[in-house]
Amino acid sequence: MPDNFKQILNSSAPTAKGSKPGLQVICLGLSRTGTSSLKAALTILQGRTFHAMEFLNQINDEESYNFWKSLNEESATSKDIAAYFGGGNYQAACDVPCLAYWRAIVAAHPHAKIILTTRDPVQWYQSVSKALIPLAGQVRRWNWLLRLLFYIFYGRSFQVDLLNILFQQFYYKELQQESSAIQFYHAWNDDILRSIPHNNLLVFDVRSGWEPLCQFLECPQPETPFPRLNDASALVKHQRYLSFLVTLVCLVIFL
Repeated sequence: MPDNFKQILNSSAPTAKGSKPGLQVICLGLSRTGTSSLKAALTILQGRTFHAMEFLNQINDEESYNFWKSLNEESATSKDIAAYFGGGNYQAACDVPCLAYWRAIVAAHPHAKIILTTRDPVQWYQSVSKALIPLAGQVRRWNWLLRLLFYIFYGRSFQVDLLNILFQQFYYKELQQESSAIQFYHAWNDDILRSIPHNNLLVFDVRSGWEPLCQFLECPQPETPFPRLNDASALVKHQRYLSFLVTLVCLVIFL
């Protein structure tokens, strides 16, 4: 596992003593708007924080699969959603796949504070188009092969369904071109701004550091520097690794 991914996963902390059960903070900012740095920051301030890396760390867990499948099929109740995050001792959540189901997750946690991370939209698209859209395309293109590999190694292939849930936002046709992607970015943020009461919403640029975040969450400001995590290079390495793996397997199968 790349070091940056380990750093994101290792920014998990036990739930603070006396903390309320369930999600207290939900971030609705799009991927590549500083969600990895925010995940690390929220872990320090709040406790265990759900993020795409946590999702991937559970990819072989059948209970996790059943939950996300029900959420994707719109059959999960608010009680189911609260039980999933509460059962994992999560205090906060951000990034995909939660973003695709944010209305249901927010409805299940009516007292949670909401954060919308933002970034220059052109820089955001450049990052997404380099780090995530190609990786999502590879997963989609090689679904059949991934199913075969998972079945060979694990005797089951639901992991591919979880990967599709994780990457579904990056399959959107709007994200394939810069102009439509930037429109998507603005529409997403506008929807959040319209839907969440302003007194319960922090619009946050991670470059601002601890002060606005701690003021919003009404907690002391840590003495440690604000986390600055960037997993873009690791995501690009994963693209190359997946390409190599597909080539290798095809050679074994067809030669």
